[in-house]
Amino acid sequence: MRMNKARLQGLSAGIIFTTTIFAGFYYGTGLFKGTAPTAEEAKELLVKQGFVVTLPMEETKQTIQPKNAEKDLMEKETSKKDSSIVSYTIKVNTNMTTTEIADRLSKEKIIDDAAEFEVYMNDHDFSKKIQIGEFVVTNNMTYRQLANTLTH
Repeated sequence: MRMNKARLQGLSAGIIFTTTIFAGFYYGTGLFKGTAPTAEEAKELLVKQGFVVTLPMEETKQTIQPKNAEKDLMEKETSKKDSSIVSYTIKVNTNMTTTEIADRLSKEKIIDDAAEFEVYMNDHDFSKKIQIGEFVVTNNMTYRQLANTLTH
């Protein structure tokens, strides 16, 4: 079958006409506008369904001050200070675990709670960075200072 100019124009007109019909139904039925609820409408809908709606992350960071764990640890460390400072040279060997280091520091009265120090080291990814060698530590160092000493 050969396409001549008249047939090609007819086919093109049909495609344009069909596209116009589809566009008219799509835009004319109102399906395309107003389908996305506003933020308030979405919040109301979620609350009605039993969901808890919170602030966006940026606003949350500004309005809710997180508990400063580092400050609490420093306060604990400073409150345990007494008149005598205990100094200890810890020798970290190959394959020595954070638990072993924490236990040794606790035994030598450098830290009060071995488990708490171990959790601090793990939570702040210091456990993976502990270096081999001898380190001088004291009982008036914070967990951060101890961690920095053991990892540098």
